[in-house]
Amino acid sequence: MNHTSRSKSVRAILGGLIVLAATFGSALAANIDMGNSAKGSEFGQGTFTIKACDTWIQLNLVAGATGQNGAPAGLSALTGVGVQGLMPTQCKSTKFTVQALDSTGKVLPLYRTDQTAALCSSKPFCVIGKNSESDLILQISSTGVVSLANSDSYHQLTYNSTTGVYTFSFTQPGQLAQSISTLTVQSSGV
Repeated sequence: MNHTSRSKSVRAILGGLIVLAATFGSALAANIDMGNSAKGSEFGQGTFTIKACDTWIQLNLVAGATGQNGAPAGLSALTGVGVQGLMPTQCKSTKFTVQALDSTGKVLPLYRTDQTAALCSSKPFCVIGKNSESDLILQISSTGVVSLANSDSYHQLTYNSTTGVYTFSFTQPGQLAQSISTLTVQSSGV
């Protein structure tokens, strides 16, 4: 074997090893778990890509004052959920359903519908559909008008034109803000 082909073989093997090492390093970095959970923890800024129509939206928890709305001293009830970055003109004829999950992935009741001024962790406990609700549904009409699809006297939707934030607010919160591990958003056609 001449010197030129041996040099090419060494470079090809060395290049392959570098690609393999980079790939292996990337796989390790992508699978690092943190926290006590068996599934690990996922970190993010609460930004979601809605491929149906919008480039991104951000969901934010809105916490009430500590020790109010049924929350014990030093803790805050979840009094709402903010939706930032939604472009109604791009999302005509679309419905968005927002839900909150605990650390085990269980859907949580967000607000009470039984005129009880206590969180769902207190008696009487909440049963979704009976004395509480878990879905926040924002609907955009074919003309781009945004509204609350399942409107009732226990939650409202407001819009702040200065900040561009839609906010779901609860008159009778069902959860502590710290109980919410994940917010999910699903989109579908109206």
